[in-house]
Amino acid sequence: MERIADPVMSICAAETEVELRRVVQRSIERFGFQSYNLSFRKKDRREFMSEPTLTNWSGADLARYADEGWVEKDPLLEMAVGRPGRPMVWTPAQWASSVHSTYGEYIASTGIISGATAALDERPGSLSAMTALSFADASRSRSDAYAIQIIGQVAVTRAAVLGIPGADVIGASYLNRLSSRQMEILGWIAQGKSNADIAIIVGSSKRTVDYHVSEILRKLEVASKAQAAAIYSSQ
Repeated sequence: MERIADPVMSICAAETEVELRRVVQRSIERFGFQSYNLSFRKKDRREFMSEPTLTNWSGADLARYADEGWVEKDPLLEMAVGRPGRPMVWTPAQWASSVHSTYGEYIASTGIISGATAALDERPGSLSAMTALSFADASRSRSDAYAIQIIGQVAVTRAAVLGIPGADVIGASYLNRLSSRQMEILGWIAQGKSNADIAIIVGSSKRTVDYHVSEILRKLEVASKAQAAAIYSSQ
């Protein structure tokens, strides 16, 4: 929980687009990734890759991807089309013996060793997902992919609050789901307070604050009911 709690709090506290991009970068690095691309509610594959909502990929990276025609061949984009499955971790080698072998070769040629991809939205007819990439050899688990999904969902919500183009989540409608106590706790989270600190400030037990934090994550749709329960039970 501590590994994902700090990134969530930092993203919620970002005050500018530049700061948000910097915090998202630090957040993925916490899980061993160095690069990310987040696109939200794009109308088609080409827009998804050419006009990302938040990314640290260079223009040259995006241009190469488009020029070589990978936009129609990328198997990872299937996860972004309005019917997302569970987030996944992957390596280029896993496509070696499949119809996507050439895509695996392309990914390997860029120096990517592993990645995590997670869908961010279920709206039919649009594409929303975040991919994080690693150029370092490291073991991966599905929990890394869930972390990337949570980071992406929180980042999109914060981007909407900051008025960043391409993040058309209505932040206020999400906040209206929270109780007054949860709004108070969220305010302290945004100021970088730990759950233990918040418990002292609001005169409650840490376990109660842990529960409210898991409910905040669930209501803001940055974690599923099962994920939120797992977060609460891990405190």
